[in-house]
Amino acid sequence: MESRPEDSAQDIVNKAVKSFSLRRSEPLVRYIEQVLEWNQTLGLVSRKEPVAACERLTLESLELAQLLTLSGPVRVADVGSGAGFPGIIWAAQHEDAEFVLIERRTRRAAFLERVVRSLTLNNVSVVAHDLRDAPDLQELHASFDVVATMAVGSPAAMSVDVEPLLRAAGRYATTVPTAADVPAHVGRALVLETRSAGKFGCYAIYRLGI
Repeated sequence: MESRPEDSAQDIVNKAVKSFSLRRSEPLVRYIEQVLEWNQTLGLVSRKEPVAACERLTLESLELAQLLTLSGPVRVADVGSGAGFPGIIWAAQHEDAEFVLIERRTRRAAFLERVVRSLTLNNVSVVAHDLRDAPDLQELHASFDVVATMAVGSPAAMSVDVEPLLRAAGRYATTVPTAADVPAHVGRALVLETRSAGKFGCYAIYRLGI
């Protein structure tokens, strides 16, 4: 018998609590429940194994935040946010930070806006544009302390769009395949600061201009 979305979401968060110190767990349950409820319609994560996908993405999001030591009033962009990993997960845990979720696909951006409203995440905004061809995004350039991506492309490929968003000494954080070659430099001035194989995933963090 297939589990109800709310039960699967609670199970995922229960697993997260065993590995991470969560400031707020209830919003995560409600968020993951919505991802599972809407997945068949929107294809937010794997349709074949949505619960396993949500578990992996949740644990990777929390592990990457831990690696970044996110704290204080930082400004963070989640590029290619899709279902909202890691941006929604991070925003629910770091209420003093500001998060901008950038998603070019209209239906997924609408889903993100729905989640933000339902969870009353006042520290989150959604930008429904493609970075590559949206001139009105100039206002976002050089305005973020951290830019994050998950499973949307290699660091070298993403650096063209990511680098202009970063403030001086800003960081670009991404998941990478375990066996992937992670370049020491990407873009014009992004230098590899950390490559980490964690318990739940593998990550690369670049810093601008070090």
